[in-house]
Formats: sequence, structure tokens, C-alpha cells
Amino acid sequence: MNFNQLFRNTLYFNHTKRVLCSSFSNDNHTIINRFFNSSTSNNNNITVLEKKTDILNKVTEDLSSVTPYFPQSFNLAAYVNSSETLQNLVHLNVNLSKIEKKPYIVEKILKLNFDENIKGHILFLKDYVEADNLGTFLTKNPLILCESIEDLAVRINYLESKLFSDDQIKQIITKNPFWLMLSTTRIDRRLGYFQAQYNLNGNEVRLVASKQPKLITYNLHHVKTNSFVLKEEMGFSDEERKQLLLRTPKLFMLNQKGLLERFNYIHNTMKIPHEMILRFPHVLLSRNFRVKQRHTFLEKLGRAQYDPTKENYVPITALVESTDNDFCKRYAKCNVVDFNLYLKTI
Repeated sequence: MNFNQLFRNTLYFNHTKRVLCSSFSNDNHTIINRFFNSSTSNNNNITVLEKKTDILNKVTEDLSSVTPYFPQSFNLAAYVNSSETLQNLVHLNVNLSKIEKKPYIVEKILKLNFDENIKGHILFLKDYVEADNLGTFLTKNPLILCESIEDLAVRINYLESKLFSDDQIKQIITKNPFWLMLSTTRIDRRLGYFQAQYNLNGNEVRLVASKQPKLITYNLHHVKTNSFVLKEEMGFSDEERKQLLLRTPKLFMLNQKGLLERFNYIHNTMKIPHEMILRFPHVLLSRNFRVKQRHTFLEKLGRAQYDPTKENYVPITALVESTDNDFCKRYAKCNVVDFNLYLKTI
């Protein structure tokens, strides 16, 4: 055996010794060292390493409740059979598969007792959320079960003190499951911001809050940016921005780039004036490709006429509403097959 072979064998021997030592307890280190250092036969060394173990011994205890350790990502199926809380949530049509994606929420929910911590919340929420929507509501915001009922009642009382009607309160809670997670102080500041920024009266504040309650709790920087885009880049006046807020508050929640692209196409390419966009602001909610497809098709047919004072008037809502079949029949005056063939060419 040459020197290189001897050197490699020595490295392999030492590496194997370290691996085995790291795999056994301290009590076994002596045995392993004895194994490597002993000059006895292999049979004797194997005998030294043998140790009694009870891993395979039979047990008489019921181990059905024993579950393996779950890391931060796991599913709740392993707990449903033994958790009354999860069973009742399933009966309420709560989608556990969505909740389990957030382990920190799961950890809190599993600690709750249904009768002591959840039942009261269900009875409280049923006055504001329809029974059919309760499962969806809790799926979106299960952490509301960790809020105190007293705090939830205070937040409802605040809305009542601001003269929100029962129907408006129900709309707010149903459309925005996270509304009740915010303190009355924070909600009051948000409502005050919209009232001052857009010169709204009390009825208009209540209208916006009930029509699009997610806007009130939305990222305020995003809302301010969209408001800036509407005024400085699209050219709407303060009063026109107010009208857009009252009619289509969702505009203030859209992606700024997408919103500007839609406006540029409708206003600059299609030559639709601000006044008409104000009359039908929801056209800005539609994806740009849908508007472009229908407009270019009408243009090819010579029917892209959006002036209500002229013949063959086509409302701009025709570009975003109804089915392709209705669009072709009512405005393009052709068969939907022709429209589908056209789409294949663009």
C-alpha cells in the first residue's frame, strides 16, 4: 500500500469514528472508541456494541391520541377528531384549509374552548352577519374569536352613535370582516379623514362607509396616492373626485398603474371626455384588455360612436357590461361568431 492510499484510509477511518460518535449518547462514546482501538476480532467488537432496547416491546396503552410533532406548516385534519372546537367550526362551514396556512392563528384557535370562548361570539355575530355567510366571515377573520365581546359591543355602539342604520352596520360588518378588529379611536380618525379630505357631510360619510367599508380600513398611503393620481395625472377636480368617491369608492383601492392605464386608453385613445367618465365611472374598474377588444371591434365595424347626441350611439358601459353575445346583438349588430373570429386576429 503506497502513502496516498494509506492517507486516504486514515481519513476515512477518522471520519467514520466521528460520525458514529455524534450519533450515540456520551455513554456509548467509550464503546465506540473501544471498537476502533481494540485489536480483538470483529465478532467481539459487534458484541460490545450490542445494547438492550425496549423500542420494539409491546405496549398495552391506548396511543390513538398521540400525534407526531407538526412543524409550522401542517394541516388541521389530525386534530379534528379530538377537537370539539374544530368540529363545530366545520359545522359552521369554516374553511379550515385556509386558516391552517397561518400557523400563528391556528395556535390561538386550538387553545379556545367552544362553549367558553366561541359560542358567545357566534351569538353576537349572528345579529350582524347572515347565517349563510358566517362561515365565510370566520374563515376570513378567525381572530375575531379572540377579541372580547365587550370590545366588539363598544365598536358596534360607536357606529350606532354616529347614526349608522342597522342595515348599514350589517353591510359594514359583512363586507369587511376586519372592521370590528379596529378600535373606535382608529375608526373615528379614518372617518374623519375622508370627511375632511373630500368635504363630505354625515350622510355621505355613512354612504361611503357602508358602500365600500374596506376603503375606510385600507392602506391610507395607497388611498392618498390614488387620490393624487385622479387629480394631478387624470385631471379631475376636487368636486369630481368627490363624485367618484361617492359613486365608485373602489377606484381609490385599485393599483395606481392599472388605473392610469385604463384612464389613458378610455380618455386619450377613445376620446371619452371627463364628463362621460363621471357618469359611468365603473368603466375604470374593468380590465383594459376587455375595453380594448370591444372598442377596436366596433371601430372596425364603423360603430365606435360614443356621442349620445349622434346616431348609432353606443354607451361606454357596453364595453364592460353584459355578455359577448348581448354586446354583439345590441351594439355591434353582428353574430358573436364574428367577434370571436376577430379576437383570434389580435
